[in-house]
Amino acid sequence: MDEHEAGADRRRYLTIYLRDHRTGAEAGVRLAQRCRDHAPNPSTAASLEQIAKEIDADRQALTTIMAGLDIDPSSVKHIAGLIAERVGRLKLNGRAVRTSPLSVLVELEGLIGAVSIKRELWTTLQTLATDTLSSDAELKALIARADDQRAELQAVHGRIASDLFLATDRSHHRLPTGSGSAISSDAADDD
Repeated sequence: MDEHEAGADRRRYLTIYLRDHRTGAEAGVRLAQRCRDHAPNPSTAASLEQIAKEIDADRQALTTIMAGLDIDPSSVKHIAGLIAERVGRLKLNGRAVRTSPLSVLVELEGLIGAVSIKRELWTTLQTLATDTLSSDAELKALIARADDQRAELQAVHGRIASDLFLATDRSHHRLPTGSGSAISSDAADDD
């Protein structure tokens, strides 16, 4: 393979990579909005509203980076992302019609994972950064924002998990200590 072919392959790989991340970013915005809409209280909803706005700004930053590289978003991947998101909403969560508190918890876990993946996108782009791609300072700021988003999402997740699984009297809930014991709780009976 000559240098021209190798360069064309690198460009194709970068295009696929950025389009995949752009599709994921769109899904991430919708997931953050869904988490906000199903938040258990106004304080959590406010935290998730801020994160949803930041995730949308991150999506816009990626779109700007792609435009600077003359890479258009993929409409096929956009549609595939919408379908995958809709299918992902179909999960057994103990409720047939209303949103279950378990759905919010699981979707937050998905959002934490998505933010972690997005952070790796920014670090990858940082290794490739040139004047054409984006400034190092901008990418450092995006990495820092992803770290902040992840920390806030983990805090929200912890609060929701505690409210969902822990009774006021915590003596009924005993988690395994590594000795092979099972959770001692009424919740363990509801498999």
